[in-house]
Amino acid sequence: MRGTILNLWFPLLTVCLWAQPSVDKAEKVAIERAKNLIVSSFDRRLPDVSLEFFLKYEGGGAPIEWKVKNCGDQTGDPSPHQGHGSPKCVEADFEFKGQTAVTVLVSVGTVNRPSDVPALVRVTITESGTSRSVRHLGALPAELHRPPPRLPRDLPVPVGAVSPVPNDGERSQKIC
Repeated sequence: MRGTILNLWFPLLTVCLWAQPSVDKAEKVAIERAKNLIVSSFDRRLPDVSLEFFLKYEGGGAPIEWKVKNCGDQTGDPSPHQGHGSPKCVEADFEFKGQTAVTVLVSVGTVNRPSDVPALVRVTITESGTSRSVRHLGALPAELHRPPPRLPRDLPVPVGAVSPVPNDGERSQKIC
């Protein structure tokens, strides 16, 4: 009985391990290259630290998800690298304080030419379903720490406006 269980267990374990999604070597290399890019190469105002360190620091230690993407799909223009392979981008996603999603997309070259000069493609911040682009990586810290916009109900009552109805049922009075 024990031999039968082991005979069935081994093929099942092998199939499960084989079916697990794995990141191929080229994707691992692209992700490592993106993580180790120096952020001052994108914006001279930034320190000479890796992109991974910068995003962890600015994200308050939030976990970062790294994914390889096709840059042609992101920019809408696959033509610049035709004949050299598909341009590859690495996307870094994290949540800031559990309510703001941040996406940083950098190009890391192509499969055939990984030595292409890396470039910042896009930085996007999404809050409350609204996305906005950040022009420079150096502006990301200020954008993340910017106070939320005040809604009309949060604005002070302008001088000369009618005050709200008092709780005791009196008529509204004009503020002078």
